[in-house]
This record gives sequence, C-alpha cells and structure tokens, in this order.
Amino acid sequence: MKWAGETLLLEIQNVVKTFPGTIALNEINFDLEEGEIHAIVGENGAGKSTLMKILSGIYVKDSGTIRIDGRETELGDVDESRTLGISMIYQEMENIQKLSVAENIFLGQLPKSKVPGFVDFRKLIRETKDLLHSFELDTNPTTQLSRTSTAEQQFIEIIKAITIKNARVIIMDEPTSSLTNKEVEKLFQIIRELKNKGISVIYISHRLDEIIEIADRVSVFRDGKNRGVLKRGEYDTSKIVSLMIGHELESTEKNVIGRKKVVFEIKKMNIRNKISDFSMQLHEGEILAIAGLMGSGKDQLVKGIVGLWPAQEKEMYFLGNRISINHPADAIEHGIIYLPEERKLQALFLDMSVNYNISPLWLFNVEQKTFINKKKEVDLSKSYANKLSIKTPSVFTEIVSLSGGNQQKAIFSRMLAVKPKLMILNDPTRGIDVGSKQEIYSIIQDLASKGVSILLLSSEIPEITKIANTVIVLSKGETRNKFSDSKVTTENIIRSVTRV
Repeated sequence: MKWAGETLLLEIQNVVKTFPGTIALNEINFDLEEGEIHAIVGENGAGKSTLMKILSGIYVKDSGTIRIDGRETELGDVDESRTLGISMIYQEMENIQKLSVAENIFLGQLPKSKVPGFVDFRKLIRETKDLLHSFELDTNPTTQLSRTSTAEQQFIEIIKAITIKNARVIIMDEPTSSLTNKEVEKLFQIIRELKNKGISVIYISHRLDEIIEIADRVSVFRDGKNRGVLKRGEYDTSKIVSLMIGHELESTEKNVIGRKKVVFEIKKMNIRNKISDFSMQLHEGEILAIAGLMGSGKDQLVKGIVGLWPAQEKEMYFLGNRISINHPADAIEHGIIYLPEERKLQALFLDMSVNYNISPLWLFNVEQKTFINKKKEVDLSKSYANKLSIKTPSVFTEIVSLSGGNQQKAIFSRMLAVKPKLMILNDPTRGIDVGSKQEIYSIIQDLASKGVSILLLSSEIPEITKIANTVIVLSKGETRNKFSDSKVTTENIIRSVTRV
C-alpha cells in the first residue's frame, strides 16, 4: 500500500472567511499529501464545510494562501476547482433521479452518435458497464437512478468524480450517514483503491470509529482553526474528542423514573409487511427508545404512529383516552410533536430566518390570531434561542447559515413552544457533532425531568444506552426484547439486535 507523505499536493495557509456577524475560518491551516486519506473532524460550525466549499469553488476566501502542486491559486469558481482536479461529493448528493445510472455518470459528456444531436447509447452503456465492473459493482447501467440504493448512488458519485472529472482530490462529506456496515466496508475498499492510485481523499465524518479505521492523518477543527493534526498511531477517540470540544466530555446521568402514570399506550399496531402486533406503554417523564437494524420496521413504526405511514390497525391511548391520528396535525392537537430524521428536507424552512423556523407551530396552534403580533413572535424566538443557546448573529439570520447542531436546536425550540406532553424524536442527533449531541441530550433529559414523555428512535446504540430508561428492540417488525433501567446496556442491545 502506498504510504502518504511523499508529495505535497494541497497546502492551505492562514485562510480567512467571514460572513456577517461570524468568522467562519480564522487563519486556518491544512495540507494534503498525494495519495493520502486525510480526515477532518470537528463540531458543526467548526469551519469544515466552509473550507471545503472554498476548495470546491463555491465560496471565495477573504485572505490567505492556497497552493496546488506548489503553485498559488485563487479557486475563484467551481469550474476552476474541477479543472485543477478537486471534486466534492456532498452528503445531499448531486444527481438526477429520473435519469439512468449511465446518464448520471456521463452527464454533460454523453458520447455522441454519428447523427448530429443524438447520443450513442450503445457506447454509453458499454463504457458504463466497464466502469461499474472496474469497481466491482453489478448495477445495471440502464436502471433509473431512483431505483438504486443510497450506497449505489454514493459509489456512482465517486465513479463520476474519478473518471469523468479526472479528480486528484475527492472530498467526501459524511459519506456513510445512510450506509449499512457492509456498504461501509465496500466504500472503504474503494477509498483504499483510490489511495493506491495516488488519488487523495478528504474524509469528513462525525463517526470517529470510521475515522480511526480509514485515515492516515486527522485534522481537528474548532472555532474556525485547525487545533491539531494527528498521524495514524497518534490518535484515539478520547484524544480526538478532547481536541474537538476543548475539554473532557461530561457524563450524562439518567433521570430516575417511577413509572406511575402511563401517558401513551399502543395496543396491537399492524403495518402491512412492516410491523406485526406491536404494543407498548410510555410513562410520564420516561425516555423510551426503539432499537433495531435497518429493515427492522422501526422507522415505519414511528411514522405510522403520527400518520405519515398507513397502518392497517392501531389502537392508541393518550392520557387515558383513545385517540385517532391520521396526520401529524392530529398529533399536534393532542400535544404530541414529531421530529423527523431529515431536518433539511422535512423540518426546516431553509430560505427563511431563525425566527420563522421557531415560531410556526406556536403561531398556528397556540397564538391562533388573524394578525401576527410581530413583537410577541420575535420575543418568543429570542427567548428560545437564549434558552437553548442557539449560536446565531440574530433571530433574523437565515437558518441555512447556521451549523447543523444549531439548526436542530431551532427545531427543538419550535417543538417546545407548543409545550408538548409527548415528543417523538426520529434520530435527533443525526449528522451533528459530539458537542452539539451533548447539548441535545441535556435538552431531552431536562424535558423528561419536567414530565415530558419521549419516544426516541436512534441509529446509534451508544446514544440509546446513554439516555434511554427503556428500550424495545425490533426485528423484522416484531418485538424481540425489552430492557429497562440497569438492563439498558450497549452489550444487551447489540446482542439482541444481532441475534439471528
């Protein structure tokens, strides 16, 4: 295997980037060797995305120096960045779902037939097959992209970057957020093959176990600066985390609950081919987590509860009364609030301000006035921004400019503004950094201590172990096991979810 460190490909010195009211990059330094896998970690808002957008030509730096192959460059736009061999694969992938796999790979460079204005589809399919075969993928080139898995689409983006854009540097932003363990292994195999070919990879992820497995070096960003560069053999999880947040992680104590009052109950819920005879009781102030592997039915379960997935049968009781929920609006009327897993697609108004992202549920379900009292609305937003420590220049700042963790806290503010009795949280810390996770955990546990009941869905077993009082393990739509209090351990959950 090629050892990184032979040739300096990219060098960044004292780069500064500011936005109104925010210093995103504060004289940051970073370098990348040819054929190196260099990971970047840091809390959301640490500067990772800003620097990558400068490298990919989306943003222009305010000052500092960028050198490629020893030659200074400005990277003034996307085309210049691509010409120099820098390609970025975003967490929200850039593709056209209705086109075929082959058309997506060769988009903008489709082979032309002898007849002017027409595409040589035979050549297109043949060349795509060869490319897919070289990466040991058996995807059909003619398949519509929307019919392929997230993993396949991730690999297709990599193929496009390498073969079509002639990339020398590939930036991967949270590439494994939607992949199974087996798919992650395949991705790592491809990344190592890129390394052997002399292609450099900048790997951004919040999953530190992956970083430790794949990276040659790790740069830790905090507050717009590179706080340390660690070589393989020099780093472990605790060292990386302490650099990320600037102090040791504080332990989170679970609330002790009495389970005296049942707040929410489900009796024999059935969703065709997904959930079979599911029952549960959730008590006042309890955090009850649903655990399970992909395909266990956990996602359909919570969506079925709030009316986002059709259920053939669901008998539900809330505060002692039988209720019917066919739409999330029905849930809100009862004081039940749902947090979806995809904040950007399903929860945020990206082109609107922090204020407008906090206030909508309150406006329509609490205030309920013909005319909006702007002062009252802004005061509400400022109050929650302060309570939840949302880092923003003002509540009038566009939500899209905030870090993922602060965006998530804005969504929590929206939910808290209607004073819910039950919150259903679907992966509430997905895609946010270690420090922000700690803050979200504190918010959730504070709510539980005040009597709010929490139904939690999480893809991270350590997260469940950390805060849940009760865990129900699902497998193929059926309840496999249930753990409470001291029995809620990582070992018990892992043994249960992986038992055949």
